[in-house]
Amino acid sequence: MEMVCDILAVVSEGPTKPTHILYKANMSWKVLSSYLDFLTARGMVEKEDQEGGKRSLYRLSQKGRQILRLYEGLRESLNGTITLASTRELDQMVENAATTGPRAPVSTW
Repeated sequence: MEMVCDILAVVSEGPTKPTHILYKANMSWKVLSSYLDFLTARGMVEKEDQEGGKRSLYRLSQKGRQILRLYEGLRESLNGTITLASTRELDQMVENAATTGPRAPVSTW
């Protein structure tokens, strides 16, 4: 989750080339490429092709902006209360929730 939000934070600065994201988010091209595909497919960033498709710029979508604000708010409110171990657990819970989808409603009757 932190890597996703690092990318969203870089892209929030304005239309951004992948190489700029790569350096600012401190990740390899292979990792960044898969994250950009993930974020684009889910509507968090928008890809704008330039120069006949040779180059691309990425822009933060409204959905991406909302997610980034939510993440930053959570991080600020939990500042100093999360350890590295609990951060990993939180990331795992978010990943599990994303792959399993929403839970079915449970009736209280």
